[in-house]
Amino acid sequence: MKWAAPFFALIVSASVVQAAVEDCPQGPEGNLCKAENGDVHAMYMIGREAYDAARETGDYSEAYRWASRARAAGFLGGRMLFKMVHLQAGKGQHHDNVEAHQWITKAIAEGEDYLIPWKRRLERMMTPEQLKAALRAEAE
Repeated sequence: MKWAAPFFALIVSASVVQAAVEDCPQGPEGNLCKAENGDVHAMYMIGREAYDAARETGDYSEAYRWASRARAAGFLGGRMLFKMVHLQAGKGQHHDNVEAHQWITKAIAEGEDYLIPWKRRLERMMTPEQLKAALRAEAE
């Protein structure tokens, strides 16, 4: 019976998300509404669109935000997108190397050890001022 309360909470939580999502427009134009209401697939779709746009603009912030949320919700696609965003950040593709360094450092602290070489690569591309700023921000 120890599992009954968490199981019931999960059912109620899923029902609340489903009810909120049903109020959203159908199709791709409803993805943002669905994502904001907890639909993990929609989170991935919004994040993927932001990732594709970032390849042109160099700003991966929105892709990072949605990939992180989908990953935290346990969605495999979110985890894969999270990895893709970090690899781009490690290549120096994000417009803000200090922010990219913070993302990668946080992910490594959460167990994403595959990012260690990417962090080193990014650090080699950063100016001394950027690296100092990143280390200072991470220490706070």
